[in-house]
Amino acid sequence: MLFNKKRIIIYVEPTVLRYRIVNAVKQHTTSNASEDLIVWNYQNEADLAVFIDDLQKKFSARTEFELNLDINLTQMQQLALPDVKLKFNELSLYVEANIHKLFQLPAKSVFFDFAYATEQKKQITVVIAERHYIENWINLFNKYGLLLTFVGCGFENTKINFLPWRQEKQTKQQRQLIFVATSVIGAIGCLLCYLWMQAQNELQTYDEKRLQQQGITQKLTEELMHDLPNPSLSQKQIQQSLVLLSQQLPSVIWLDCFYYEPQKVKIEGQSFSYVELTKFNQSLLTLKNISNSQVKTILSNKNHLFFEMEIMLSE
Repeated sequence: MLFNKKRIIIYVEPTVLRYRIVNAVKQHTTSNASEDLIVWNYQNEADLAVFIDDLQKKFSARTEFELNLDINLTQMQQLALPDVKLKFNELSLYVEANIHKLFQLPAKSVFFDFAYATEQKKQITVVIAERHYIENWINLFNKYGLLLTFVGCGFENTKINFLPWRQEKQTKQQRQLIFVATSVIGAIGCLLCYLWMQAQNELQTYDEKRLQQQGITQKLTEELMHDLPNPSLSQKQIQQSLVLLSQQLPSVIWLDCFYYEPQKVKIEGQSFSYVELTKFNQSLLTLKNISNSQVKTILSNKNHLFFEMEIMLSE
């Protein structure tokens, strides 16, 4: 189980290795306490290889290892920060550029880490270790397939880690940012697709209603033409008004009710465009069979417009 994972903390001195076993992975220990420590003396890299091989045989591959270096194996200097506030990656580059000035060593020959001073925020403590020494430890653990999570030291309750954790943290943050941005873009895309499909469905519904009403109007017109061989004036006006409305009615307007009085027709219907209603009324005014036409009322309900028109017929 995850909670049973072991962590081995190794304290490295020039000729002596001491290590302890910690069962709780989340427990961090950097102090070189003498109790419960297992001691291993060494003289060269061959002895270190025997030591790592012995650890590989004793512990599982899931065990985590930490190397706490003796202060004599590192170098430490204070570095003043510039007045300009530096970003995360800029601060790391600033420290790297000052390695030679602080330690008279090229930056490529060392591993480094830094921490803010506890009392002076305008200074940081820079700690280095020889690159080939750290790389020898990393290669040794990799050779035996052991998980090395920390190589560094501790001072003033601060941990210095020479492993490239800052670059890994920055890469992880960049990946998280890309994931969040991709998720947001995907969610917006899905929402836009949903709204587009909903609009298409509503438009299809309006077209079906319009076609249905046009069919009803045509059917009524045909029935009037065949069933009334000698129609009265009122019947003629009803027929003519139905024909005119069917010819002038645009696709974005559909009728719900048709009322007839001598010389006057009142219609009620729906639309979703003020402009189309105005154009429809103006087109009716141009017809010789209509003396006057006006929109009496318009009510809005979300995307729909409910209207009432009054049309005066000519003799």
